[in-house]
Amino acid sequence: MYNMSYSHKGAFVMRNNKMVILLYSVDYHNRNAPVREFNVFIDTGAFLTLLNKETADEFGYPIIEEKCCAISGFSEKGLLCDLRKIPALLFCGFTIRDVIIATPHHDDVHVSEVLGMNVLENFDIGLVQTCGELYLNLRAPFISEKPRYQSGEISLLTDEVWNAR
Repeated sequence: MYNMSYSHKGAFVMRNNKMVILLYSVDYHNRNAPVREFNVFIDTGAFLTLLNKETADEFGYPIIEEKCCAISGFSEKGLLCDLRKIPALLFCGFTIRDVIIATPHHDDVHVSEVLGMNVLENFDIGLVQTCGELYLNLRAPFISEKPRYQSGEISLLTDEVWNAR
């Protein structure tokens, strides 16, 4: 049984039979950078967290690699994507640093923003659909023989962290 007493809570809403949660992106290296907000779908079938290319360009997330990534619901062979790094994501009481995201090259793909398993695999997840609550427990690092795009440090969000941006 899932123990919610040790969990950190966030809210989600249902949109087109999909769960949507609010994420915040902050840049710890630039105190003047604005806090960014994303409404993202929670997708346990997506290997990576996704943003559309225009949003990633607008927010200045640097390209670190070009790769062919399997993106849920599009193609088993994958799509050509840029891999980028977000300095930190804040959600459900946690700060996650150095999150790798994919931005598909094809403008006609119409990829929605998706929170994928490279972030979600770090948590045990509980959902209460009747009141739209998502509960996360940080778990031990996931170890796999396959190359992963793991996140950096994950810690509890504090007022000090939020104000340090």
